[in-house]
Amino acid sequence: MTTRHNKSANVLINEQANSQVVARVEKMPKDYLDKWHKHPWHQLVFPFEGILQTKVADNQYVIPHTGMLFIPANTNHESFVMTDTKFIGIYLNPESDIHYPQRTQAISVTPFLRELILHIKQLAACSNTAKGEIKNLLKVLSDQICAGDSYSMTLLLPSDRRLMVIFKALMLQPQRDTTLADWAKEVGASQRTLSRLFIKELGMSFPLWRQHLRLVSSLGLLAANLSVQEVAFNVGYNSDSSFIYAFKSLFSQTPQQYRRSGFKLSSRIKAISES
Repeated sequence: MTTRHNKSANVLINEQANSQVVARVEKMPKDYLDKWHKHPWHQLVFPFEGILQTKVADNQYVIPHTGMLFIPANTNHESFVMTDTKFIGIYLNPESDIHYPQRTQAISVTPFLRELILHIKQLAACSNTAKGEIKNLLKVLSDQICAGDSYSMTLLLPSDRRLMVIFKALMLQPQRDTTLADWAKEVGASQRTLSRLFIKELGMSFPLWRQHLRLVSSLGLLAANLSVQEVAFNVGYNSDSSFIYAFKSLFSQTPQQYRRSGFKLSSRIKAISES
């Protein structure tokens, strides 16, 4: 795992045990598996670039750039990195007198919540920040977590070994148009079996799951110097208009809006981290 810090989050938490909050920017490469672990403090994960799929107990959460995940202290979790990802990790001291939720929550990121996280990230790095100031912001953050709208996003990472073969192949070549019948021959299962597995494990048909996988794959390409049309063709769409429509349906913004907002946010976070 590549991170902005050489020290693990738990080491930083131990070193700053009397603090109210620890915040850091982390980078994780595509296909990285952050195996089962836990933190002694509550964690808030905000991936401002890329997308994660995180397991907590028997539940799984997909965390796109429009969402964040709150994980209570001492909760085991494991994350798989769908695309090259950068995220802000906010670690909240459970010993403080601020009330935080005791359950895992996937939360939609509003513009206000995003700005609040950026401000907390900036102040947490300043040694001369008044404790009262940061405490007031954390109270607002707690209120936002408790009152925030949850979201539902389709799972992308399967557990069945046969579906995993398809997943890995399509992550390498998202434009690949192999039919489910041909995949069945390749992985040694009947088409009916695969169809049932997609519904059982991932809650959707193979074509819809493949579309979502293609759209997730497009996020990394949008960060490169490619036109929207080139990105669309590279992930298997025959026209940029159909790609734009599908992208907006899943991510609630157009590819160009995502590209512009992501660039601005990354630049701001980089400036905050280096200040």
